[in-house]
Amino acid sequence: MVNRFLSVNLNKLSYWVVSGRCILCQSHSLRGLDLCQHCENDLPWLATYCARCALPLPENYRDTQCGRCLRKPPVFTHCYCALSYGFPVDRLIAGFKHQNQLHYGAILSALWLNHCQDQLDAVPDALVPVPMHWRRRILRGFNQSLLIAKDLGSALNIPVYHAVSHPRANHSQQGLSAAARRKNLRQAFSFNSAYDIKGKHLAVIDDVVTTTATANTMAAILARNGAKQVDIWCLARTP
Repeated sequence: MVNRFLSVNLNKLSYWVVSGRCILCQSHSLRGLDLCQHCENDLPWLATYCARCALPLPENYRDTQCGRCLRKPPVFTHCYCALSYGFPVDRLIAGFKHQNQLHYGAILSALWLNHCQDQLDAVPDALVPVPMHWRRRILRGFNQSLLIAKDLGSALNIPVYHAVSHPRANHSQQGLSAAARRKNLRQAFSFNSAYDIKGKHLAVIDDVVTTTATANTMAAILARNGAKQVDIWCLARTP
């Protein structure tokens, strides 16, 4: 299995001798990443999207905001995202979360870095992963948002703050409508006062942003407790 984090600088020498194998087409990737260049090019990259929440938009809506963000701006300032949640990204994320394919998450984190790092307006002071209730974490064995945060934080030399906890069990957000997601999140999260975030620029880390309900709830908690700016970093955005 590949290393947890697949930056360009990892195992360069070994890939000159035996190349990695693409997780999608199974051919030799011929690079320091278990994803060949052809398959990477064919991924559903976000091209035209809302400048605030990264919602995919038609091509003629470039550099604008979606109607929902214009009507009711979210608490977070910006959502940085690399990919649209379509095939095969949806399969990779499902494998990462539900089939213990942790190297899928590392590959997607590396793709996020290559695609989004140069787009950042400013490097945040800390990364805050979306927390997971302890029961769900035990069942899954890990919190995927924390693994992504560790990958990105290690690459960019940014600390990871466990500034928000998930003390109250709630139903999974998967399959719920936007209104049901907001209701489901009420009182689910709690701020961890051990972290001083006053005046800090923070980035919330999540795997997928769907309705922005979780992202906005996290941003609101951090803003109420003194954060100067909150951005969202996610691997994929649903249409």
